[in-house]
Amino acid sequence: MRQGSLIGARTCSAAQLNVSRTPLAHEKNKMINSKKDFSKVFQSKFVEKLKDSLIPNNRFDKNQIIDELYSDIMNYTYSPQKPRGYIILNKHNYVSRICPTFYPKDYFLFFYCCKMLEDDIAINRVEGTYGGWTLGNPIKEIEHSEQLELEVSIPLNSYNPYLWQKNWKEFQKIAYNYARQDEYKHFIKLDLANFYNRINLDLLKKQILLVVPKEKQNIVELLFCFLEGWNKIIEGFGRKTIGIPQDEISDCSRLLSNFYLQDYDLEISEFAKNNNCKYIRYADDQIIYANNKENAIKVLFHASKILNKYALDLNSGKVHQYSNREEFNRYWAFEIFDCLENIDNEVLVRRGIDLFFTWSKEKIDFRKDGVIKRLFNLNLKYLTTLERKEIFEDALNKDFLSNTDYWWMNKIYNILDDDSKRDFLKILNELIEEVIFNSYHYNLMKFYKKNHIIYDEKHLSERILEISII
Repeated sequence: MRQGSLIGARTCSAAQLNVSRTPLAHEKNKMINSKKDFSKVFQSKFVEKLKDSLIPNNRFDKNQIIDELYSDIMNYTYSPQKPRGYIILNKHNYVSRICPTFYPKDYFLFFYCCKMLEDDIAINRVEGTYGGWTLGNPIKEIEHSEQLELEVSIPLNSYNPYLWQKNWKEFQKIAYNYARQDEYKHFIKLDLANFYNRINLDLLKKQILLVVPKEKQNIVELLFCFLEGWNKIIEGFGRKTIGIPQDEISDCSRLLSNFYLQDYDLEISEFAKNNNCKYIRYADDQIIYANNKENAIKVLFHASKILNKYALDLNSGKVHQYSNREEFNRYWAFEIFDCLENIDNEVLVRRGIDLFFTWSKEKIDFRKDGVIKRLFNLNLKYLTTLERKEIFEDALNKDFLSNTDYWWMNKIYNILDDDSKRDFLKILNELIEEVIFNSYHYNLMKFYKKNHIIYDEKHLSERILEISII
């Protein structure tokens, strides 16, 4: 059992678990660094990310925020504000995902705490699991999102979207390698039900307190002051005990949520290994590779039992079983993505394109939207005129556009000719009244502004207000 596991926590005394619940005044200076060191945590890229929010937020002064927050922390007067707003996304099948956007001071606080704790909680990764990389520093060469290959739901406002992309590609590579091994003949894809919203804050706090040194325990208290009080506008004045915010920037919650799963990773990985299976995970998406269906089901059942200890459940609607390697590999489109990896190899790229259109015509179930995005990332290179037309028909589909972001709007717009651009803008405007998820409207507003397109700002703002939840 790794040091600091939840199971270990259950054998600790109450005094050990509650060692830092009442910070002592004489330990105040241990809570944070000097003001000078405190301010160094918030690099210019972090501030730029906050100002680049979908909900306009460019009028704040970094130094003023740091001064106020430092004073609040040192005097124990910090209290989280209600969110500035909520971005509502179409999670799947018109089920909403509600993402809060905080005021700058709360983002500074949340980021600071996670930054100070990351060296203690972003370790002990079980092989084959991804999601717990440190916040790190933004890569200067990847400052602009147009340099990213966004085939998965990478938050564009992430502090470091480059690392999202890097870790996703590593996961995809390892998933493909295991899928090609002859010993595995049955595959199960699964994920967690409402993962972020179900995380037990008391359990998470106990886990963190067990792994951080004593001098950082006040930072843990500060972090949970935020986590337990940010959503009062919806949940009232009681202490929040369940759920962490799936907020707009998201990297801090990503780090915490991955740490919450580490003991589960260890236990299910060992159980899978003892039953001739392999377990891998990216965020809350998991794959079980098994030598037969019986062992696969055994691991799946055990996963449910372990998760119950952490107040989590599997999403039964998203458990998919594949009884042969070809069916599994086709769903993930491993072969297509592998062919499209090297844009300079025309033979391989053409093979990937041919497979895409063949599978589409045969109505094979595979990650079609992901491939379409990869083709756009390649600027539709090597596609025939007819193939481009078909791709554009998919990309201009209202269902696709209503659930996309400004980056993809921009990507599509800049490839179109002038006549097609006008048609594209017409579709986007029609969707203003049709779509009920305000993430579309916020993204559309940002797309218009970034491309200096004249639009009816008053009408769009009124529509956002009309479908707001607060």
